[in-house]
Amino acid sequence: MNQGYINYANYNIWANNRLINNLIEQDDELLNKEFVGSFPTIRATILHIWFAETGWLSRLNGNGWETSSVTNFTGTNNELFKKWLMTSERFKKFVEKADLEKEIQFEHKGENFSIPAREIVQTVFNHGSYHRGQVVMMMRQLGISKVSQTDYIEWVREKERGNI
Repeated sequence: MNQGYINYANYNIWANNRLINNLIEQDDELLNKEFVGSFPTIRATILHIWFAETGWLSRLNGNGWETSSVTNFTGTNNELFKKWLMTSERFKKFVEKADLEKEIQFEHKGENFSIPAREIVQTVFNHGSYHRGQVVMMMRQLGISKVSQTDYIEWVREKERGNI
């Protein structure tokens, strides 16, 4: 049964929404302020999270690594947030219906790999959490003090309280 992964998909959407709600309140130029880090801006980091979700979802659906919707994206930050959330919702729908024990075979840089879908799904969610943490650190460096809690345990608490 996929319930644990469905929970994690719901958490992923909840955490993305909380972060986006904090980012929407900021001036667009702040999201393009450069830092030294994995990615030079908050926007670039969000694009990277969306890129990974898009690519892995495409691969999980048997369509190879198709990410042109991200690599060709030139829209506003608000449009970026909407597209990212749409991908997260599609990822959740995949998790709800997929056989997560199915081996996903793919080639990367001349090597062949075979990984169970559940491991890819877990990796995508962990990857999003990791980079959301980077965005939070960037926000704090910009002096943004209103940053919502996005930890998994907070999602569990909110769910138990009936708030989500």
